[in-house]
Amino acid sequence: MIDNWDELVVQATPLLDFLQQPSLFMSAYSGTRDGHLVFTDASMANQYASDDSLNAWDALSDCPDVFPGGFEWKRWIDHHLRKTDYFGLSGRNFCGADVKWMRSVACPLVELMRRDMRILLNCYANQIFPPLWESILGVYLKNGFPCGWNGPYPAGELVVFSNR
Repeated sequence: MIDNWDELVVQATPLLDFLQQPSLFMSAYSGTRDGHLVFTDASMANQYASDDSLNAWDALSDCPDVFPGGFEWKRWIDHHLRKTDYFGLSGRNFCGADVKWMRSVACPLVELMRRDMRILLNCYANQIFPPLWESILGVYLKNGFPCGWNGPYPAGELVVFSNR
């Protein structure tokens, strides 16, 4: 288990390399389509992200059943994320993806990314990646935005937004 920020930053290098790019989502999602439902239409992807059904994305992806017993949520990660503005996430160029996702006052893409970064860093700190979160990390690293689930979990498929 990792218990300090400096060690976490080293362990989470693949994620942080993705996050610290000057431009995010500048190319199409390049990952597998197997087990993934990929949309280039932000409105379709956003429907999955904002679904209020029993398979709601936020409820499914961070429900206690996804994480094994003993998984610890580190408050110091939250502190450092706020301190660094999630590694400058709000100042990144999203290559128009944020505009496609914008609602009247907020951008669900940015808000969901903040939540995802917090959870992924906690996975690194615990050195435990539940299968769903391993898939979510893989989607980000292949330039996609994981934003929902299609079908009953775990038999369904991860919904991915591709900006191109």
